[in-house]
Amino acid sequence: MLLVFNAGARPLGLIDALFTATSAVCVTGLIVVDTGKDLSLASQGVVLFLIQLGGLGVMTATTTFFLLVRERIGLRQRMFFAGGFGLESPSGVIRLLIRILFLTFAIEGIGIIPLYFGFLNSGMTHGRSLYSAVFHSVSAFCNAGFSLFPDNLESFSKTILVPGTVICLVVIGGLGFVVLTELREMFLRARRLSVQSKLVLVTTISLVILGSVVLVLTEWGNAFGDLQAGWKVWNGVFSSITPRTAGFDTVAPANFSSAGIFVLVVLMIIGASPGSTGGGFKTTTLAILLVSTWNFLKGRHEVQLWNRKLPFRVVQRSVTVVVLYLGTLIVGIGLLALIEPFPFRTLFFEAASALGTVGLSLGITPELSDTGKFVLILMMFWGRVGIVTFLYSLLKRETGERVSYPVAEVPVG
Repeated sequence: MLLVFNAGARPLGLIDALFTATSAVCVTGLIVVDTGKDLSLASQGVVLFLIQLGGLGVMTATTTFFLLVRERIGLRQRMFFAGGFGLESPSGVIRLLIRILFLTFAIEGIGIIPLYFGFLNSGMTHGRSLYSAVFHSVSAFCNAGFSLFPDNLESFSKTILVPGTVICLVVIGGLGFVVLTELREMFLRARRLSVQSKLVLVTTISLVILGSVVLVLTEWGNAFGDLQAGWKVWNGVFSSITPRTAGFDTVAPANFSSAGIFVLVVLMIIGASPGSTGGGFKTTTLAILLVSTWNFLKGRHEVQLWNRKLPFRVVQRSVTVVVLYLGTLIVGIGLLALIEPFPFRTLFFEAASALGTVGLSLGITPELSDTGKFVLILMMFWGRVGIVTFLYSLLKRETGERVSYPVAEVPVG
């Protein structure tokens, strides 16, 4: 579709069109062509549609389609839908779907308003401001990171309205629809939050604060060197939030120090929360591993959190997610290092950005070979679909009997 719609603008090669479409539907934001300059208005519309589709998720979009055409939603599809949001039971998934659609369009609609005035204050026309506001509101809430401006949001580094709105949309989109639904119920009906929602909120706030402090300290005289003290802190907060799968930037990542690049990569690997519009191995995975480690060091035989016991399968799944995620990242970096002539740190950054569906780059994405771009396409796909979900669907098999084997003690550490 991009090949056809962009025929009147800059001609797109097949691999570039595939890369752009994958980056959009996987809500990544890595680009090989300038979205605002090289893509026609129709092509930008296709990108925006794919971003919205990817932000909602394939199962959400498919289930919505069946509802619109009044088709019956089977148990298997309900199970897949529930699993995509980390739910154990398919009970109430249709109600959750309706809430997801309502929250998505309501939040994106509200985000358009301050973005419109922010773009209008920068000197844009009313029409251009409105179009840019719609595009960036959807892109921010879906944690996509696509921008219509050649320098992303770097021209707004000394403003409040546009970066502030983007921050709010990114954080809300990255919390996850289950958490947003529970927060809504808490404020409307005074219901308590689940352990999952508490864990997501505590971990998210901790990462934002810790990331902001470290980035401000490491980049005070580097990437933020030309900014006044207040703007250094403001851009540090922005730079701490968007690497967790959003991909917007007010200061070019290429200007960051090695320490700053390391912090960005760590944040990209962690990512957003389960059932959200973001990627990464998720905030709850990190939190569960940290809680499990603390319980082990305390000599406890069970993983306890807030007077609750976490089941062993949750800890096991967290370990599996991290091992597969880091393993995929290592393989991706190795392939890029074999294919591309660029410095290792830029390839490392690019691979982490693709797998985490982030979209930040040190500037080498358009210069990659077709083979290198294809490697990133695969990593973006895996990062969005979910490595564990994908492999579990392939490898799971039912066994007719359960066998208990003798225990084997193996020393570790």
